[in-house]
Amino acid sequence: MRKERVSSVSRRDFVKNMALGTAGALLLKQRHALGAAAAPGEPLRVGFIGVGGRGSHLLTQVLSIDGVEVIAICDINPGNLKRAQRMVEEKSGKPPDGIGDTPYDYRKLLARKDLDCVVIATPCYWHSTMYIDAIRAGKHFYGEKPLSITASELKAVNDVYKENPSVVVQIGFQWGADKARGDIIRKVHGGLIGELLEGRFHRYNGWDGHGGWYADRALSGDWMLEQAVHEFNLIWWVTQAHPVSCFATGRSGIIPGRNTTNYYHAILQYPEKLNNLVVHYGHGWIHVSGFPGEGLEADFIGAKGALNVMDAYVQLREAPAGGSARINGEGPRGETREHFLNFFECVRAGTPENANCGIANGTGGSIIGLMIRQSLEEKRVVTLEETLRDTRKPPVPPA
Repeated sequence: MRKERVSSVSRRDFVKNMALGTAGALLLKQRHALGAAAAPGEPLRVGFIGVGGRGSHLLTQVLSIDGVEVIAICDINPGNLKRAQRMVEEKSGKPPDGIGDTPYDYRKLLARKDLDCVVIATPCYWHSTMYIDAIRAGKHFYGEKPLSITASELKAVNDVYKENPSVVVQIGFQWGADKARGDIIRKVHGGLIGELLEGRFHRYNGWDGHGGWYADRALSGDWMLEQAVHEFNLIWWVTQAHPVSCFATGRSGIIPGRNTTNYYHAILQYPEKLNNLVVHYGHGWIHVSGFPGEGLEADFIGAKGALNVMDAYVQLREAPAGGSARINGEGPRGETREHFLNFFECVRAGTPENANCGIANGTGGSIIGLMIRQSLEEKRVVTLEETLRDTRKPPVPPA
């Protein structure tokens, strides 16, 4: 799909072309083009781009994994950079190289030949730019969500990835590392709860106290892309389809010092075989501590039963003969550390198709957030095609 056809893209073409799954025959042909990283028995050499709050947490997780060596870090905040270098030195006895004099110094890190992969944990408005650069440089990367905060850049990431499908990409949807969750979702795909009828999702947080780029929707993409995209990945994981339409309503301006949406509710409708499915999602930062309802719900109701995605079980309407009405997903539970283990395994083996949450997950989750944001902005029902026609760009500085 050529760039000039974005405005006329159909849902069918989008689902076909936007990396929903592996990159098909091209991937099978090129999957080992980069070669397996690091010789057997040698450590993987890792670089970090962004070591603020989230990046420091990810660095802690990586430093707990054997067979991995952090040799370079980039951050334009000198305090963040020095702290991260100390963390690595305390663990390994040797400080990593540090760079970060200008916003685009991360490209120097991506150009290094002595790095097997990178971890990118920067503010959301940088994601698509850095991910495109990493893919073009042939650098396997673990990148924080969302994949993009604009539809035009979401398409750009997919276009570049189709040309470089041997790059291992792991989007930071750490819930995707849970094997029990994956097992029960596979059973749902196999018909365990029958036709999907309703999705019941919400995340209700306490009074919003975030500052900095989190409180600026132009930089964060707003909460439906900065935070709720975790749940949207779960929705995509179960449905394997994009919504055809979305209606959302909510409010901003209630909590001073930010222009992000304080709370909203959205209704998503689906195509073809899922045409009886309606997903509703509630999200906000106004909940009162100690009052019932705070936290997360992620459930699907089907004709034969219900799926609790987070707790990885199904409750059937009728128990099978001699069996239980509750069926639990099988396999070890996992989050961020296990997500990294999967990523590093794929980097070593040169198997991007085995990543827990690749470009397809990042695309599926981001699309729902983009549709919700547009519906809130325009106060009307929006379609997938309308969302994909949005030409906005993230506000990164000129190179």
